[in-house]
Amino acid sequence: MEYIPLLGNVIMAAAVACGIILTLIGLPGNFLILAAAVIYGWQENFLHLTYAWLLVLASLWGGGELMEFIAGISGAKKQQASRWAMLAAGIGSIAGGILGTGILPLLGTLLGALVGGFMASFSIEYIYTRDKERAQKVASGVVKGQLWGMLLKVSVAIGMSVLIIYRLSF
Repeated sequence: MEYIPLLGNVIMAAAVACGIILTLIGLPGNFLILAAAVIYGWQENFLHLTYAWLLVLASLWGGGELMEFIAGISGAKKQQASRWAMLAAGIGSIAGGILGTGILPLLGTLLGALVGGFMASFSIEYIYTRDKERAQKVASGVVKGQLWGMLLKVSVAIGMSVLIIYRLSF
């Protein structure tokens, strides 16, 4: 029995599991899953994870990123947010995720992104409209959109993982 293919499969399964966990906490786990698949394919001369399969995985990764982005914006648009509030939500989410990571690594990234998006969109919408209730609705819509986006992205991570495990050489 050769142990190299088995070791490659174990490493791939661990990378896929890490990717799902990273996606759950708001970090780029889907990209890790895709990168691990490309490395696995290259390592075995694209025998099981062929170019076509890698293209499918890359498409899922790109689609997941796009769905997350659209879900966040649609949550704000549903509450009729101003363009400035939507822009602030994106910037606030990035800044909050970075700050949250510094305060509480891993989980702080997710919480920081949600709080940052909420606070930034609330602040800008309040400055824009001077209506506290409207600003709160907009900020809540942003957070709901972010959470839906995250759910969609985790679903993509699980789908990518299933496809990869299905194609591994056992």
